[in-house]
Amino acid sequence: MHYWIWLALAGGFIVLEILTLSLIFFSFAIAALIGALGAAIWVGGSFQWVGFAITAVLSLAVIRPVVRKYLFKKSSGGSTGVDALINHQALTLTEVTDQTGSIRLRGETWTARSLKGSIPSGTQVLVARIDGAIAIIVPKVPITSA
Repeated sequence: MHYWIWLALAGGFIVLEILTLSLIFFSFAIAALIGALGAAIWVGGSFQWVGFAITAVLSLAVIRPVVRKYLFKKSSGGSTGVDALINHQALTLTEVTDQTGSIRLRGETWTARSLKGSIPSGTQVLVARIDGAIAIIVPKVPITSA
């Protein structure tokens, strides 16, 4: 087979890889480049196919798992979205009761409700949970009454 046919196959495999992101066609593209190299140095057609097959199998067995490990790395298990706000420190902007109030949380103003009694303005609090768009809070340091 002519080297330009192998190069065309490699190009086709690269396009398929871009469309699927499966890392299978990438291995075939590498194998086709080995076939092109064999054709360029005038190796017989059967040896080109053997080189293609061996390279495809080796790259699928070796390269694909390594690349998948780093390319599709899972997150470190950290919380995201509103779950990341749980136990986060905030500051009360107004008095917060079980009915009304507001806090400053990560630079944003949130509507808040107190889980335990009334919390005065300017108090450091922790987010106990998020209920819809309302932060349910508790005082960072227990409030003592005199």
